[in-house]
Amino acid sequence: MRTSESADQTMPHRVAVFGAGRSGSAAIQLCRHLEIPSVLFDQDRQNDAACSHFGESDLSQFAAFVFSPGFASGHPWRVLCEESGLPCFGEAGFAASFWKGPLLGVTGTNGKSSVTTLLTDALKRSGRKAVAVGNIGAPLSEACLENMDSGTVWAVCELSSFQAELPRGLLLDGLLWTNFAEDHLDRYDSMEAYLQAKAKLLHCLQPGAPSVLGSSVPMESVSAPEEGMPLAMQSGVDSPLSSPVQMENWQLVGKLWRALNLPEDALIAAAENFIPLPHRLQKVAAYRGVEFWNDAKATNFNASLAAVESIKLPVYWIGGGRLKGGDLARYAERLAKGISAPYLYGEAGSTLKEHLSDYFKEVSVFVRLEDAVAAAYHDALADAPVAVLLSPGFSSFDQFSSFEARGECFTETVLSLKQSAEVY
Repeated sequence: MRTSESADQTMPHRVAVFGAGRSGSAAIQLCRHLEIPSVLFDQDRQNDAACSHFGESDLSQFAAFVFSPGFASGHPWRVLCEESGLPCFGEAGFAASFWKGPLLGVTGTNGKSSVTTLLTDALKRSGRKAVAVGNIGAPLSEACLENMDSGTVWAVCELSSFQAELPRGLLLDGLLWTNFAEDHLDRYDSMEAYLQAKAKLLHCLQPGAPSVLGSSVPMESVSAPEEGMPLAMQSGVDSPLSSPVQMENWQLVGKLWRALNLPEDALIAAAENFIPLPHRLQKVAAYRGVEFWNDAKATNFNASLAAVESIKLPVYWIGGGRLKGGDLARYAERLAKGISAPYLYGEAGSTLKEHLSDYFKEVSVFVRLEDAVAAAYHDALADAPVAVLLSPGFSSFDQFSSFEARGECFTETVLSLKQSAEVY
């Protein structure tokens, strides 16, 4: 399914790679394997071999530039490189230039990782070799290194808007765009800018390759190609994908799967055996009539509101983290309709309290997540049965290295609240 046009035919003479995290390090390793001279640049010197300074005088030393997702369009290094007119890649696009097998893209505000995982498992169940790469964890560069000589391995690549900003090199055999909602307004000046970053992926499709877009994606604004998409499969599977939160994703996956002419039984088997990923609306314990739900992955308003809506018990909601922009007043208004009491923590706590105070007599704000959990549990005992839900609505980076670390902190705190009774 891949074509020779997917790669730049002239191999760069020397490449500058920006960012010494996992993506940048993988790109450097790929360059070394391909015997492409390369230099790593990182302002924080996460890698001792990295150079911490890059200026206009350095441009002439390189034929191409590869950026890790953390480099926004306004970063001085990226501005210099893009203005030079020389090829600028994201790590995924650079690796895709050397990927020989089929390549599927998955993007969206929410649900990307679950869809990527489901598609990868279904491909394996159909007898194909497949890897999940991109924003889900492993860079595509790593997969290239492990499958350099194979044109039969499928790559299902989760692509964030950050990765889509520099799409050069990406040539997709199919694209699934789950949904679109407010997010990342600390990086983008507007929702339109965020939308257009993702929309670049639609122009990375091979001729005739299918694209499937969720109902919340404003297709009139993204110049979506007109594809004759088949209807979603009506499988009636009993799995976590049948929940309201996941149902549309399941239908979108079914459309893409049929468009690719892949065996439906493999997809249905994958759905029936689908295990939700950690930190995504995960019930971690129940104690004395109080359920504890870990939805630490909810790093934006839309994901948080969806989690609140899905809980059937009265919700004692825990939220907070690092501010990312967005309409806090509107978020508070919608949130107040679905929760019984808010418990806020972290950087966003005080700011969000200003808006939630219009709807609640008491809004508690704590410095640490652990204290918010303990307070919510203490109050919930008086009103059981209820649910204590961590679905923060903001990024984790004010106090934690990742949403996983935040979820683990929540779970550990919940388990520590157990005294003599067994948590089940």
